Amino acid sequence: MIPERYLLYLDILGFSEMAKTPERVMNLYKIMDNLHVHSHKSFKSIVFSDTLLVYNVRAPRDQHDAKTCVMFLIEFAQDLLYRLIGRDYYFRAVLTKGEFLRHEFRNLDAFFGQALINAYNQEKDLIGVGLFLDNQLLAFNEIFPTQKNCPRFSYVFLTQHIERANSYGQSEFPFDGELLDSTTMNFPTFDQIQFLADVYKKAREHPVAKVRSKFQATWTFYELKFPGICNALQQSNFDCNAVANADWNAAKKKFEDELQSDYYVFDPDELSDNASGHSNR
Repeated sequence: MIPERYLLYLDILGFSEMAKTPERVMNLYKIMDNLHVHSHKSFKSIVFSDTLLVYNVRAPRDQHDAKTCVMFLIEFAQDLLYRLIGRDYYFRAVLTKGEFLRHEFRNLDAFFGQALINAYNQEKDLIGVGLFLDNQLLAFNEIFPTQKNCPRFSYVFLTQHIERANSYGQSEFPFDGELLDSTTMNFPTFDQIQFLADVYKKAREHPVAKVRSKFQATWTFYELKFPGICNALQQSNFDCNAVANADWNAAKKKFEDELQSDYYVFDPDELSDNASGHSNR
């Protein structure tokens, strides 16, 4: 009998074009190799080509376990999103539940199941960038805001600091930046504003209509859910000072320093070592 799992199916967008530049693919894999999911014993992950799968190892014992499982799987998608901001990588993912089996044979790592088949087929019909949650799992999500997208899936807002900033500015924008500076929330808020800026720009300027529509749909999700901050950013050409009078210079420097760091840059020597049967790991 095939066990039921909670399955995060994540597809990297534009991978065919990206594969023409192997260095970008390997840098992406290095980012994925550093995700928090790999240090969590309750979950396993699989990466093949442009797809990342994450699933729970043990079945939840009760509703509390189910909620915890869904929360962690959403956070794994959020972890990847945060690491990709500013690097021009994007994904579309679905979180669903169903039959999924993985078995490591002597020479093969095999995996299959109806949940995987459904996720593969349904993900391609969804228009947007980010995570979509199977509506049958909505009751297990108590943390992340969502927006119903279709009868089967809801869009999940992974940018929690955008949510908080929108609530801080309910009366007016810009709001008092002390709310961000005193808690160092100015740093992740700046990063997530850059994500929105990227989405907005690609929604209007991407040369491929099909790709442009994905970002247009994503921006519409945000406009409907967080109209205050989205309007303030749009009207100011995404000037962070239109959100709050916070210390954005420090946040900007940290963001740019991280992008210029070689932490996620793949070393070609690692590839040659692995190819010859000798790994540095």
